[in-house]
Amino acid sequence: MNPSLRNLIALQDLELKITSLQKQISENPHKIQTLRSELDRLRQAHQERVARVQDLNKKRRALEGEVDLMRVRLSKLRDQLMAVKTNREYTAMLHEIQMAESQIRSEEDKILEIMEEMEGKERELKTDEKELQSKTADLESRIRQAEAAVPGLEGEIATLAASKGATQAQVDPDLLGRFRRIADARKGVALAEAKDELCTACHVRIRPQVYADLLHTENIYTCDSCSRILFMRESR
Repeated sequence: MNPSLRNLIALQDLELKITSLQKQISENPHKIQTLRSELDRLRQAHQERVARVQDLNKKRRALEGEVDLMRVRLSKLRDQLMAVKTNREYTAMLHEIQMAESQIRSEEDKILEIMEEMEGKERELKTDEKELQSKTADLESRIRQAEAAVPGLEGEIATLAASKGATQAQVDPDLLGRFRRIADARKGVALAEAKDELCTACHVRIRPQVYADLLHTENIYTCDSCSRILFMRESR
């Protein structure tokens, strides 16, 4: 393989790695914010479940208070029943007592329904609390890792940049200029590996003669479709 082409391959690999690391750094704030938003969402959902149980408990206590008042009134009605003097009054009072008893039963049924719902919600809440603890720990760990990652990524970029400078210095200036022009036109990717008679960048078939020459000569060839410099990666 042409030595300059070999260095170009190494140069592009280094530049792509640097670009990938730079992208990770630029995306890191958004990643952290996404993790924090997910953490806030989980906590908010948990608080809403807690509030639902609290609301049910308040509703149950309110109904129980109303039933207590109804029982006091019912007791008074029963006392008054003993004091009536006519059948008509007795019948009217008895009807009123029956209505009061019916209303109490209805409210007690509501209380039972609320208590059953509360039991289910409280069971869900216990399960939810365990899940929340687990997910919170995971998200907080990922946030800490993301916050701590940038210095390491920057250090890796600095190391790769030094290697890039040394590698670039070994490339023929004219070929390096050609490499830069193609890279500028092709989103930073000037080289394309030739594999199975295809350009792996644009997936267009390479002319048989060109593909054969890539195997046996040190000449520089480009893809007829995307104009990238073609290469075959050497076995390691």
